[in-house]
This record gives sequence, C-alpha cells and structure tokens, in this order.
Amino acid sequence: MRSGGRGTVRQRAGLLSLLGAMLVAVPALASDGDLQKRVEDRLARAGLAQRGDVQASVKDGVVTLEGFTLTVDARRDAEKAAGKESKRVESRLVVRPEEAVSDAQVQERVADAILREPRYGVFDSVGVAVQDGVVVLQGSVHQPWLKDSFDQRVAEVDGVRDIKNEIRIAPASSYDDRLRAQLYARIYGDDMFVRYANWAEPPIRIVVENGKVTLTGVVNSAVEQVRLGMIARGTLAFKVTNAVEVESERTKEPVRKTSES
Repeated sequence: MRSGGRGTVRQRAGLLSLLGAMLVAVPALASDGDLQKRVEDRLARAGLAQRGDVQASVKDGVVTLEGFTLTVDARRDAEKAAGKESKRVESRLVVRPEEAVSDAQVQERVADAILREPRYGVFDSVGVAVQDGVVVLQGSVHQPWLKDSFDQRVAEVDGVRDIKNEIRIAPASSYDDRLRAQLYARIYGDDMFVRYANWAEPPIRIVVENGKVTLTGVVNSAVEQVRLGMIARGTLAFKVTNAVEVESERTKEPVRKTSES
C-alpha cells in the first residue's frame, strides 16, 4: 500500500510538472504570435510592402527579419520598425536594387546626392568610392550632423547596396576656425580665384583639422593649382596638403596627386 501510494504521489508530481510546463509554454507561444503581429503591422505602416519583400518571424521573443529591400533606406526602416516592438532583432535583410546599376552609375548618383545637400560648404570635403554597390564615404565635415545627413541621402539612392561611412568630423578648435577664415579670405579674395567666391558649389574646398590643411577640388590650370599651394603655405597652417586637381588631367590620372609641406 505504501509503495503504491508513493507511486501515485510521483505520478501526480509528474503531471503537475507537465501541466506547469504547458502553462508556461502557452503564454510564450501566444506572446510570440502577438509580437509577430505587432511587428508585421509596423512593417505595413512603414510601407515596406512597396519597398521590397520583408518577412518577420518570432521565436522566444527574438524577431528575425528576412527577405530583401530595394534600398538601404528601406532596410533601415524595416529594422527600425521591428526595433520599436522588440529590443532583440536579428536582421538578415539584403538590399536588392530594382534595376542593375554599374558602380560608375552608383558613384555618379551618390556624388549628385551629396552635392544636393544645401549645407555642404566650402569647409567640407567628401569623397565617394563604390565597389559592388557598396559605397564608402570619406573625407571631413565641419559639423557633426552633416555626416548623418550625407549617410541618409546616400541610403535613399537606387543601386546602393550598403554604406560604409568613414567621414571624419573636424575637431572643435578656435585656432582652426581662425585658420579657416584666413584661408578663405586669402584664397577667394585672390585675383585668380575671386570669380569663384559666389559659386553655389565651391570649386576649392578647405579642410582644417588640428592646424593641418588639406585643399581639395578642381581648378582650370596647373598655374592655379600651384598658386593655391603657395597661398595656403603662407598662412598659420602647421602642414599643407594640396590635393586640388587640374580639370584637364582628371580623366588621365585617376589617382589624386598631392604635394605636402
């Protein structure tokens, strides 16, 4: 009798344990299903159905996004939408542009997007490289928010598969500010370059970082190129890199020539 009683107790304990596990599992399954529904609603409100094919699944509270988007911007929007519902999001999304675009075409489109930024000024200089649709942004900007603005503009460009934003933010320095003012006044006040002073897109860009100066852009002749270097070296700059190109040599020499002092 006692042995049978112990067996009955063990059976009851096993049943209670099984029931407990089921009670825990059912809410978890319900929670995953509810979370998936909320994520899918977010994706729909973000208009992702028209910007790719994004599928969401949820397991143990982890949201997994799979499929593709047409642009980097759409991929980010999908990830952001899912992130509003769960802190645990695994994105396996890839960017698959609607049309096949060469790297040269992507570079041209990205360069145009950068130039359309109205706050892109004479003290900013951004370069673009593209390989297999992956865009690398390099250079320097005077204001921190400009780096993010360029990143967002490029993310919206058709043909871009991913972005590596390596743009530097110039350090805050009163000395650099004085040097910028001095360089601008001497370069764009010079008889050879004064005609460029009011251009919407400055042909000569002035980058200053910790007293070191880099000149970029394009001029019409080697004489102008040399003159720019002379002007810059006549200022308070600790070091000058003259990376300005001559228009007639741009197609002949793909590697930018520089001179330092």
